[in-house]
Amino acid sequence: MPNDVLSVLGMRLRKARNDRGFTQDQLSEITGLSARHIANVEKGDVNPSFEVLSTLVKALGVSFDAVFDPADEQTEADIQKIAGLYRACPEQGRRLILASTRAMAHELMDANIE
Repeated sequence: MPNDVLSVLGMRLRKARNDRGFTQDQLSEITGLSARHIANVEKGDVNPSFEVLSTLVKALGVSFDAVFDPADEQTEADIQKIAGLYRACPEQGRRLILASTRAMAHELMDANIE
């Protein structure tokens, strides 16, 4: 059973790497991890430490949620677009976006709109 979890994790990391257009060697250069270690993580042969996972997730520009509990592809793409817009804004704009989004989400959840 644990190897199934590691295999799924590796598959999701490989997909994220491929989606970014990185080879294992390129990801190795970016992260400082060996290409062999990245390959073993992607195959589910090793249980990566939190430090290794954190390094990979940051280098791939994905969230831990995307790796451990991925949404469907369209939802994930939408989340990434929103995150990109948020990151492009100055701090004051980020606070405004967060407050507005929070208010809209609460309003929609209270209204039970689908």
